[in-house]
Amino acid sequence: MHGLQNKRHGLACWLTFLLTAATTMFVLAACGTQASNTPSNSTPVATSASTSTATPGPTSSINTFQVKIVEQNNQYAFEPATVTIPKGAQVVWTNVSDAPHTVSSDTNAFGTTSNLTQNQTFMATFNTAGTYMYHCNIHPYMKGTIIVASS
Repeated sequence: MHGLQNKRHGLACWLTFLLTAATTMFVLAACGTQASNTPSNSTPVATSASTSTATPGPTSSINTFQVKIVEQNNQYAFEPATVTIPKGAQVVWTNVSDAPHTVSSDTNAFGTTSNLTQNQTFMATFNTAGTYMYHCNIHPYMKGTIIVASS
């Protein structure tokens, strides 16, 4: 009789362990997602601005260009502030600062639908040549420009 109780106790312990492990995996999977604001293709209206050329980041593809939202000298900024890209390229903004920000076209042609918190990204694809100026709604002094080359 004593041996049967040990087997039942062992089975109960094993079932408790499996239930705990499954619950832990479920909780970890639910917490592992990261928010991202991704619009459909953007074809903003062109405005005027000066030119400067940026190259893709080291981990990006040939048609993906990175812009970081950073803090410099107690001021937030888009880095680089001006990016020149070919038609059809994608720009990915990543908030690496500790404050929330937006990416908002000056002409309302593209932009985040909510604030970007630390490490969140926003992506837009530019299919039309032109110059697209943008800013942060929270920090209006933050300004940037995307220049889409015609060829």
